[in-house]
Amino acid sequence: MTAKQVVPGLYQLSNQGINAFLIDDASSGLTLIDSGFPKHAEALEKGIHSIGRELSDLTAILITHAHPDHLGSAERLSGGTTPISLHPAGWEIAKAGIIHQTMTAAPGLLNGILFRLLIGGKPAEFPSFAPDVELNDGDTIDIAGGIEVIHTPGHTFGHVSLMWKRDRGLLITGDAASNLMGLGYSLGYDDIQTGKASLAKLARLDFEAAVFGHGKPILSGASQRFAYKFG
Repeated sequence: MTAKQVVPGLYQLSNQGINAFLIDDASSGLTLIDSGFPKHAEALEKGIHSIGRELSDLTAILITHAHPDHLGSAERLSGGTTPISLHPAGWEIAKAGIIHQTMTAAPGLLNGILFRLLIGGKPAEFPSFAPDVELNDGDTIDIAGGIEVIHTPGHTFGHVSLMWKRDRGLLITGDAASNLMGLGYSLGYDDIQTGKASLAKLARLDFEAAVFGHGKPILSGASQRFAYKFG
């Protein structure tokens, strides 16, 4: 896997349609946002090597939500030394090492078809871990000039998005939304009405760019597109 630069200092690592991100900052070190499935650990490490860094350079792992395609490799990549941050609503899942699928498909025929094909209903296991740091709404993480935590429940009840306070702002959405065939809903939600309220919350913010757990980045005018779609 080769890391692809999205904007200076931010790299996207893509594997089987799942995106993780690296922030490489001279003052705060290397931060990984989300960690793919358990089987993605080796590929993610190769992505880190592709920007001239080592796994030992990781200073923080931030997880947007407790789903297997986002926290699956966190324990291995942490090595028991790099702190892992997660909203408290996901801590018991992380400690248990198993996720029971509780979502229903997002509105739309295509979402329903893809949900049945790609997600299904079976529990998923992953290497368990005890998170180190809570990600709570309104927190500002002292990384790369500041990253604000925005609680965006709906996809899961502990889902967070992250606003990187660089230039005119870059929103790391996790799975609050997707940009697979245009900006839209994620494939599934634990509570779609709560998810819609979270998207309306994001649509009121001002940010130039956005990246997604699934889909392509939006590099300019992102908040206007969110406001048009979800406002």
